[in-house]
Parts: sequence; C-alpha cells; structure tokens
Amino acid sequence: MSFSRVSRGSVGPFGSLFVVGRSALLGSAFASRRFAVAGARDISTASSAWLRQQVEKLTPDHVLVSGLARGADTVAHRAALERGVPQVAVLPSGVDNVYPRSNLRLARDIVDSGGCLVSLLPPQAGPSRSSFVARNEVIAHLGHMLLVPQCAPRSGTMHTVRFARGMGRRVLFRRAGASHLVGVGGCSPL
Repeated sequence: MSFSRVSRGSVGPFGSLFVVGRSALLGSAFASRRFAVAGARDISTASSAWLRQQVEKLTPDHVLVSGLARGADTVAHRAALERGVPQVAVLPSGVDNVYPRSNLRLARDIVDSGGCLVSLLPPQAGPSRSSFVARNEVIAHLGHMLLVPQCAPRSGTMHTVRFARGMGRRVLFRRAGASHLVGVGGCSPL
C-alpha cells in the first residue's frame, strides 16, 4: 500500500513518529479528547456490543485511538467511522505496510475520513514481537482514557493497561456485564 505524505512528527517520549493523514490529531489540542481502545482479537458478542455503546458516546470533537488489530480494535474503528469520530490508528508496522492486511480498507477509510495512521517504524517495515509492545505503549500514551472491552490476563492488551496505569490514565473495562473505572492503583487486574 502506498500512501503519500509520510511525515515525521514529534510526540511525547517517542521522539519521532511516522504519520500518514491528519497529524494534528496527535497534538496537545486533542490530548484530553483522545480515547484509546485495546482488547481481544476474538471479542465476544457482548463485549463487542459494550464497546460499540462506549464509542457511540463519542462525538466528532473526540478522537479514537486504537491499534487496527482484528477484534476489538476493528469494532471500535468501524463504530467511530459510523459516528464521524476522527481516529488515530497506531500500527506495529510501517505506515505504508498496514498490518493486518485484512484491515487495509479500514486503514484507508480512517485516513480518507480525516484520521491518521501512526508508527514508530519507518515505511516498509514489517511487524515484530517488540513492535506490538511498542505500539501498545504509544496507544496508552496518546489516550486520555483506555477502554478495554475484553482481554486475557496474559495478552498485549494487558501491556497497554499496564502502560496506561503507569502513565496515570484511567482504564474503563467491561467485566461480566458491568463497567468498572480503574485509576492508578485501582482494582485487581482484569
């Protein structure tokens, strides 16, 4: 996939990021309006419905941040597109090498609707084990709050939760039909 206008910008502790699309969404003007999502790739129907309800509360003044992975991320990105909510999709690969390939159309729709794709990796780079963890840290950093519809105790989502808590972010997660708001040092792990 070939995107035009790949640029480098500076965001927080990461030094530089590669960006395709509306890089202004990464700026401080949107900091308190960015909501991150991380969750299971094999998301249940109930968790998917809960996540859609949460995203439906967002307005075009908010920004959704997620990782473009299958499952929860895909549900959130599609729901945000339906609501006209701008998005930041953080990739574990180069911005012109969308992973997973099954979300290539979704990535294009995000950029075409005024969102952006972001990566720590240079164009053409493929994903690696460490790039998924780094992606999760970027997601936690960019989000004012993290929404977690479903995850396993040992998962990439839990990396994102730990990063978010370490940064003092709030974490809203779904547990057996209820939502729980967890702050720093909050409830037990998911």
